[in-house]
Amino acid sequence: MLPGVALIACLAHAEVPRDGYAIDTFEKAESLATWRVSGTGSLNLGNGYRGSGAVLNYRLEHGARVIVAWSPKAPTPKLQNSRISLWVRFSGDVAVTLKAEDTGGNTVLLPIQASLEHPQPGEWQYAAGRLRKRIAGLALIIQPRTEAAAVEGELYYDEVMLSKDKNVFRLGPGERTDTPAEKARDLAITGVNIHLLRDEHSLDLARDAGFEFVRMDLLWTNVERRGRFRFFAYDHLLEELEARGMGVLWILDYGHPDHGGDVPRSTEDIAAFGRFAEAVVTRYRGRNVRYEIWNEPNNPLFWASSPNPAEYASLLREALTAMRRADPSAIISSGGISILDLSYARRAVDRSLAPVLSAISVHPYTRERPEPVVPAYAALRSWAADELGANIQLWNSEWGYSSTFSAADPAQNGHSDRGRYRQANLAVREILTVWSLGFPLCVWYDLRDDGDDPANPEQNYGLLDSGGREKPALRAVRKLMTTAKTRKLIGIVPQPPSGVHAMRFDGTDDELFISWADTPERTQTLECNRKDLISATDMMGRVLETKSGPKGYLRLSMSEDAGPVYLLFKTGSRP
Repeated sequence: MLPGVALIACLAHAEVPRDGYAIDTFEKAESLATWRVSGTGSLNLGNGYRGSGAVLNYRLEHGARVIVAWSPKAPTPKLQNSRISLWVRFSGDVAVTLKAEDTGGNTVLLPIQASLEHPQPGEWQYAAGRLRKRIAGLALIIQPRTEAAAVEGELYYDEVMLSKDKNVFRLGPGERTDTPAEKARDLAITGVNIHLLRDEHSLDLARDAGFEFVRMDLLWTNVERRGRFRFFAYDHLLEELEARGMGVLWILDYGHPDHGGDVPRSTEDIAAFGRFAEAVVTRYRGRNVRYEIWNEPNNPLFWASSPNPAEYASLLREALTAMRRADPSAIISSGGISILDLSYARRAVDRSLAPVLSAISVHPYTRERPEPVVPAYAALRSWAADELGANIQLWNSEWGYSSTFSAADPAQNGHSDRGRYRQANLAVREILTVWSLGFPLCVWYDLRDDGDDPANPEQNYGLLDSGGREKPALRAVRKLMTTAKTRKLIGIVPQPPSGVHAMRFDGTDDELFISWADTPERTQTLECNRKDLISATDMMGRVLETKSGPKGYLRLSMSEDAGPVYLLFKTGSRP
């Protein structure tokens, strides 16, 4: 990023700035006089975010773009750390970029895309840029997302404002969120991946941490012998889970040596997999069980040689038909698609499966931090709703972070305090991200480290080490789950500062805000009402240091590296 201009974009419900001025609110007929259109398009007045707004009718041909730009007729006021903002609404078949220039000659291009605050495509989005010098020009650039011959549509924008930008985020009781308090959301059913059929100690810790089920491979090769099925070890695991009030998500995988080896591809072998799937559903009908058909079929590690969506589609269809024959009420998901691969999903799952498929599963792994997953998630959810209908759920059936990864630890030591604390930070933020996006089901990967090598990422994804001892991530997840699940998720604060997020949870007579930063090397100041604040703790439950702020307020600092903070406020008795 060039010096002098730092831009941010979030989707939110903004207020008109009080300490600045309006560049354009489009309430007058002459409002459009300072805007110009480049490319095939026309600009008119129409419905805005509030009242009247600008409407750009565009036509994009063969990858062409349309630009609507503004430049001041006279120098704008110079506000220290000024903020340029506007509201934008557009369809999902185009990409829109905000371009801002200042009088120092600095330019930054910022894609406007879904965020945690407002992940739905096609809704009003709030875009804002931080400038150090006077603004010299502003533009919105519209381009097609695909190579379609022509794309036509409308882009709406409104309330182009310039205001002072402050690096202070104030939270307190009654803070408005993206949904009314009476429409409190249910938290996702949350599970954890396991690899051992017998590990009662770890199951106890998982239950105590708030996990409601486990995800476990139900291996075809382990249960079928000469056409007969034996489930003894899996029966034992389910009995142990049920004794703890937990359920299971069985992954029906992988190949069988008697039926094609690594992957069943022939008609006969696919039919054999269908008989296996039917036997599983028959065995566990009426129990606290869900099913996932294969694991990461788009990954060559699990679909041998080369992933083939057409091959997987045949397997999925056969398994669904057989399973519905045995149990019409079974809860069945497609195999978890790695890295939110929309291209693969389009070719592997079609609308004919909508009546028999309960969910599409995805594994939204991101290396450095969870929050950037939102645009890919929004695109996948939009496709699933359009192609399969509103009743199809989108599950996050696997996602985790290894303790070998730490941006501040080049040695990548998964046993180091630094690496394990970083894992705890990312674990809490991952679950908060999942809750913000509204996944109905999510799974952390995984419960226990798969080995002792501190440099091997695959052996360090556990919340427990290989000996079954707690890592910081388990303690952080347990605090999050047990704290949040005693309250109702009201929603996410819609207009936080750049790179900051805050979720509100209401208790009987208190309000909990969990706030975190996702931008490295930046400190954010939080201000809290001194009278109403009960406690301020970090993600591990340790009391945070606060300082005096403006009259009646306390201040504390928050950073991406330190992890989420918990602010608990008293509110009086709730009905």
